[in-house]
Amino acid sequence: MPKSYTTRWESSVLAGADGVPDALISGTSYVVPGSGRRPVVFLFNGGPGASSSPLHMSAFGPQRFETVPAETGRRRIVVPNPLSIIDVADLVFVDPVGTGFSRVLREGGAAPYMTVHGDVAAMRHFIRDWLARHDRRDCPVYLVGESYGGHRLATLCAEVGDIDVAGLVFVSPLLDATASTPAPGNDLPHVLELPTMAVAAWAHGRASAGAPDAATVFDRAQEFAQSRFLTALHLGSALPQDERAAVAERVAELIGLPVGQVLAADLRVGSEDFLRTLLADRDELVGRLDTRVTGPMPPPPEDDRPLAADDPAFGIGRSNVILSEELADYLRREAGATDEGTYVSLSLELNFAFDWRGEHPKADFYRNPTKHVAQLLRERPGIRVLVTGGYFDLATPLAASTHAIRHAGVPASNVHVLPLVAGHSLGDGESLETAVSAVRALLAPQGQAR
Repeated sequence: MPKSYTTRWESSVLAGADGVPDALISGTSYVVPGSGRRPVVFLFNGGPGASSSPLHMSAFGPQRFETVPAETGRRRIVVPNPLSIIDVADLVFVDPVGTGFSRVLREGGAAPYMTVHGDVAAMRHFIRDWLARHDRRDCPVYLVGESYGGHRLATLCAEVGDIDVAGLVFVSPLLDATASTPAPGNDLPHVLELPTMAVAAWAHGRASAGAPDAATVFDRAQEFAQSRFLTALHLGSALPQDERAAVAERVAELIGLPVGQVLAADLRVGSEDFLRTLLADRDELVGRLDTRVTGPMPPPPEDDRPLAADDPAFGIGRSNVILSEELADYLRREAGATDEGTYVSLSLELNFAFDWRGEHPKADFYRNPTKHVAQLLRERPGIRVLVTGGYFDLATPLAASTHAIRHAGVPASNVHVLPLVAGHSLGDGESLETAVSAVRALLAPQGQAR
């Protein structure tokens, strides 16, 4: 790893149609001086409403957080990150409007960027501004998007024709929203969630006893989901009763729920029902972001707060905002950040305010931007794509991510799919090392071994 790199917090002004500044979008860059046409990697997380801090301080940045004992409990400190990819590329971690230090500058200034295309326009502006400011427009660019950041990345592919994009990394991406949004007549989520449910049930000792690992459980469940289960759901009311009973029995065996519950759900057990009933006998809720995590069953909601916000793997409690004084202090001390407020790591308030329909307010909810990825690769067939996700992620199931990219028209030869023994985030230990190694392979010059 280079011993010398510069750390810099930078912002770009986003102005409205009247020319008056609406907001700032900002990021933290790590640059090795005098590195010429060194690759530049732009990284962002999702939400909407999430800062780049997970990818920044828990995965790829030169420094990372480590939790250590303290007299008053536990505290987080900043330590060198031996897995950082700063040795092979310059890194820019971008915080969308309203997150991190990306502040709103006037009343209503966030609204233009709380839509799918407004959010992408802000990110595109920051990337172009950064490349121009650093005179790096002729450098190969890699884009990394996690969770909703994967949706942003796919949408952004339609807007980067003037940038030398060399690779795309989708981390636990939300790509086909329909594949994650159960609705009458839409059976796709049930097919794509079943393998992850099976892995969760196995992890808690409720199914697949004796299976050696998560990969085996996932693959077995996926084989069933893509064949007999898919056919059964496709037949709908025409499915013979004996086959319906047999399929329900197999589903129950895989996901650890009673056959009667599967039949009552017409074979289509919803993910929230699954998470709330798998360990109901212990009065525990299973995590959506990481199904290995459990917590006490919360009381019924008293407002419109989504049930998913109760996720014990989320760790947000009844708050809607996570702030990070440690990251704020680090950015002021090491990167020259000038903002005097607290760093916003995550804001569910922004998530709740996000306008998914945007310019089509009366349209049915459907979002799948993977066509833009396919178009970009048709124009530039040398671009390589990495899609990674965890076996224990029921927020953006691995099967849903791979289904979306494989049905987008993206050449299979350009795509590497990497399953991880992890939840929604890259995790730590072996799973993180595996993911970082795959990103390093993507950054390697064409012709070198993957």
